[in-house]
Amino acid sequence: MSRVQQTNEFEALQNAISGKLETVGSALRRHTLLEATARILLALLGLGCLSLLFDWWLELSLVARGLYLLLGVGVVGYLIYQYVYLPLRVSLTPIEIANLIDQSKQVEPGQAIAPRVASVLQLPIHLAEAKQSEPMIKRAVQENYQRLSQFPFQESIDSRHTKYCLLALLAAILIPVCIVVALPDAARLWTQRWLLGSNEPWPRNTQLTVVGLQEGQWIIPRGETATLQVQAEDEEETTESVWLHLQSEDGESETITMNRFQAGDFRYEMPPLQLPLKAYAWGGDAATESFEIVPIDRPRITDLKIKATHPRLSEPFVSHFSASEGNVRLLPQSEVTLELTTNVKVRQIDVDSEDVSLQWESTDDTHFQTTWTHEKPVSFKLTLHSAEHEINSHPRPVSIGVQPDRSPRLSFRYSGVRQRITPEATIPFSIIARDDFGVRLVGMTSMLPFSGTESKEKPEAESKPDEQEGKKTDNKTPTKTEHQQKYPVYGPADPAVETVIDDEQQVSIAEMKLKPGAVITFQSHAEDNCYTGIQKTSSRQLVFRVVKPEELFREILLRQQQLRSRLRKARDQAEQLRDNLKQATSLEQAAEWMRQHQLVRREVGQVSHALNGSVEEMKLNKLGGEETYQLIEQSVLKPLESLHQREMEQQRQSLETLRSESPDPMEQITSRQDQILESLDKILNNMAQWDSFIDVVNQLNAVIKLEQLVKEKTEELKKKQVDSIFDN
Repeated sequence: MSRVQQTNEFEALQNAISGKLETVGSALRRHTLLEATARILLALLGLGCLSLLFDWWLELSLVARGLYLLLGVGVVGYLIYQYVYLPLRVSLTPIEIANLIDQSKQVEPGQAIAPRVASVLQLPIHLAEAKQSEPMIKRAVQENYQRLSQFPFQESIDSRHTKYCLLALLAAILIPVCIVVALPDAARLWTQRWLLGSNEPWPRNTQLTVVGLQEGQWIIPRGETATLQVQAEDEEETTESVWLHLQSEDGESETITMNRFQAGDFRYEMPPLQLPLKAYAWGGDAATESFEIVPIDRPRITDLKIKATHPRLSEPFVSHFSASEGNVRLLPQSEVTLELTTNVKVRQIDVDSEDVSLQWESTDDTHFQTTWTHEKPVSFKLTLHSAEHEINSHPRPVSIGVQPDRSPRLSFRYSGVRQRITPEATIPFSIIARDDFGVRLVGMTSMLPFSGTESKEKPEAESKPDEQEGKKTDNKTPTKTEHQQKYPVYGPADPAVETVIDDEQQVSIAEMKLKPGAVITFQSHAEDNCYTGIQKTSSRQLVFRVVKPEELFREILLRQQQLRSRLRKARDQAEQLRDNLKQATSLEQAAEWMRQHQLVRREVGQVSHALNGSVEEMKLNKLGGEETYQLIEQSVLKPLESLHQREMEQQRQSLETLRSESPDPMEQITSRQDQILESLDKILNNMAQWDSFIDVVNQLNAVIKLEQLVKEKTEELKKKQVDSIFDN
């Protein structure tokens, strides 16, 4: 046989043996991968079960879970390196595969197949060497091949081990599936905590719930106290304590024991916060997930603007006012626009009111306005709802009153005279008219009832229209019984801008030619220009009766005599005070002397004021003449005023010094008191002379009037005689 044929024969034998061993090598690699996969999945299953157990038992934090995951990644990495990377990195030659078979079966050296495989694959290489025996190599190769051809290479891999690996794979897959099917909540919670980073706690016998928690945040008003409430639900033993852990942004933390309000209800009064806090609570066998306490600004009104237009106003009324004060009043029928500005975005405004219905329109999230027609006072409360959080403002009261256009107010007074006047009197009147927006017209009228003689002297032409008018009205309109005279004071003014009219009027009774016994009534009137129509106001009526001059003169003289009696009594009190001062041995009674002097001085002042009034009344009623007025003024009024203002004031100051450390000398005080008595005596004497003078004047006036009457009667008789002569 040629060398070429032998070489081909050896190659066929080698290929047959190598093919079988390579088949075993491929199966070995597949088995290695299967075993490595089973190991890794079982390791993952064990790590997952341990994580479930430890997390349920210890409620691992997010950091602990992260570290555990890193540990699991390290274990899986090691398994991949040890059972995948290293085995696959080894190159498996046929001889090495045979050696691995021998090692797995633990055969004796004489039964090992690795030397036989080496003989079949390596001995033909030595045929080219001259020193080697060709027949011996050929026989060794054939014998080893015969032995190897009978070896069960397919049975080299243990099928039981493969089944175990498959069963392990199946268990690693079915166990998680069964857990998911049997415990879906636990599987879901484990997935969220370990894969999604959630802090949702595991269900326990105790369940803690933070009231008001939304998406991991508890929203509270900034700068206000708030009550954190945690509810505990227990299946077995009742939870007695719950703790709260707070941590600020700068890292400071504290643990607080919450107050047990009642069974299962724990609360803590949070102080005012400005910055967010991290927190969680625990108690019993449960704990809440970590949440954030977020302080935000409570909605509030930062500006409240009211704009009102009215026919009476030339320009719109605009006011920025505090809604709680309610200091805005508007005219009825005003068109009102209320604008408010908020500090945060607001989605809704609630109005609590029984007076008005408001529809708010928003220009943006922080500016709103509403309109209405103001007819009556309105009060309502505004509640703002935040657009970003479930937080509301405190109810804000708003009150807007009504400013009615009131009718004018009148003050109508007279001075200087009393209600009994002479036919020659002059009456001073004071008229003050006030209105909210402007006085249009102010006037005064006098009403004098017609006397019987006047009605008879009326011409027939004047009386007939009245009678005809009475018949037409069928006695429904009363017959005119008063004569009215108007006195214009102010206006009419258009537009009316003056809100106060203060005027003085003097009415002469002499021009009316009234006789004693007549009664005259005065009344003032005022009008405004209210937008709903002119409003009129009438004052009280001032009634005066005309009396004879001598009758009124007697009344005034009687009052003056009464005043002189009062002044004489005051003089006696002053004399008693003088005696007390002279007999005084100490200053202990200084306060009593001061009181007595003040009583005398007050009485002198009142008498002086009353005398001035009586003289003014005489002047206005044309009683007496200039000489009469000058006489009483020079002899009584001026000395009495000087006594009250100067001498008695000086005496008062001196008496006050008696209670000080440096009192005035008693001789000086006594001497001044004597001067006061002399002045009072002189004034009293002048008043007595005044009375005598008035008596003389009255007698002269009576004689003059008598002569005047005689003259009038004589002329009347003379006229009648002349008229009778011409008639004849």
